[in-house]
Amino acid sequence: MLKEGPGKLAGDKYDEAKLKKELEGLPKGLSAEEAYNRLIYLLAEDYGPVVKEIENFRPAFDVGDLEGSGKASEEKGKKPDRVNVSILLDASGSMAGKVNGRVKMDLAKEAIRDFVSNLPEQSRVSLRVYGHKGRNSQKDKEVSCNSTEEVFVLGEYDESRFSKALGRFKPTGWTPLASAIQGAQQDLSAEKGENVKNVVYVVSDGIETCGGDPVKAAKALHESDIQAVVNIIGFDVDNAGQRALKKVAEAGGGEYQTARTGEDLRRLFEKNRNSIGNLFRTTGRVGNLYEMNAYKLNMIDEIENLLGSNPFVGSKFLEVYDRENKRLMEAANLLVSLEKIDEKNRDALREKIGHRLKLMQQYRDEKKEELHERLDQALEKARRQMEENIDEALNP
Repeated sequence: MLKEGPGKLAGDKYDEAKLKKELEGLPKGLSAEEAYNRLIYLLAEDYGPVVKEIENFRPAFDVGDLEGSGKASEEKGKKPDRVNVSILLDASGSMAGKVNGRVKMDLAKEAIRDFVSNLPEQSRVSLRVYGHKGRNSQKDKEVSCNSTEEVFVLGEYDESRFSKALGRFKPTGWTPLASAIQGAQQDLSAEKGENVKNVVYVVSDGIETCGGDPVKAAKALHESDIQAVVNIIGFDVDNAGQRALKKVAEAGGGEYQTARTGEDLRRLFEKNRNSIGNLFRTTGRVGNLYEMNAYKLNMIDEIENLLGSNPFVGSKFLEVYDRENKRLMEAANLLVSLEKIDEKNRDALREKIGHRLKLMQQYRDEKKEELHERLDQALEKARRQMEENIDEALNP
């Protein structure tokens, strides 16, 4: 049916006078079938161009790499967020205690080393230690409470330098937690903006012992323009200590987690490493999903432009079969006025023309559904590729 045209007077060749002349030349007493065939010969539209467009509709969304390389990405120039990970390690005397025969400080250093060595490459790391000077005696309290130092300055992770930084201190003194959090705020002071995320992890086995207010410090850091999130990992902490540290984490907009053993500590750091990865994953995903949604809307518009059914808006296919149907119906009426067919055959002819219209509409609906399926498949393929690209970027 779609290949019957173009008719002699179809499309731009249509001329009422020429059509009337053609019909006047037909014999009287035509059957509905004979009349229909003659009208199709004259008026069947050329569906070839629009059908070719429909068949050539092959959507394919290029997700590019993690930063995006599609057209929308090029226009926006959006890059993944930079995540700064600041670790505050308690080096007070209590960290010299043992858990299952192992020194807590040794277990903490091992877990931290493993944590930072497996962070996404886009992450930057800082290590600040506190309570690492003096002893936990009253005589050394002032020295110890004033001791907090960024031993690994915020930057890209370097295994050799980070290991050396971990080896520079031992657990000896008091617990100036508030001062350490304030120090972290200074470390991150230049890290601001919508494309920057700052995350602080405090590893401690006890509460503030230097008279500071870690809750106030955490709240100030979180609510500053740095907008850092302060998480606390309590290592072998008693119930009272857990309650106090939990308040610090809540004030810092973060989470309190507890570890009883070295294995617990390692497991928690693995969980937190995945959370850091998800920050990048979310950024890459959001950027591509934004582009993908825009692409989807454009393709839906294209499908509607080809196969839409709204007569007020129109579509390429609808315009062709609607024009054809109107001309066929007008020609059928003209055959009656010219007494080429009787009323019985006129009604049968109209039914045949109406049936042709229904078949065209059925084709339109089927093809429209098919094109939407092609689009869905293309977008699903793009989503899978996006996840693979992000996984590769986070786990090179």
